Amino acid sequence: MPTNLTSKKLHPKSESTKTEKKKMVALNFRVPADFKRDFKIAAATHEITQSDLLQQAFEEWKTKRG
Repeated sequence: MPTNLTSKKLHPKSESTKTEKKKMVALNFRVPADFKRDFKIAAATHEITQSDLLQQAFEEWKTKRG
């Protein structure tokens, strides 16, 4: 399990996410079993959905990579 997790939420849903209705579509790809387990645990630990965790991680990645 990753060691850099804290007990607080990563980023609560923003107001725009709560009020905006966006069409959701499936995104399917394969990952190693231990990654899947750690990802699910991270989302549950921070009380966010796996979808929100993926979106937040991608936004942060885009910010750093440009």
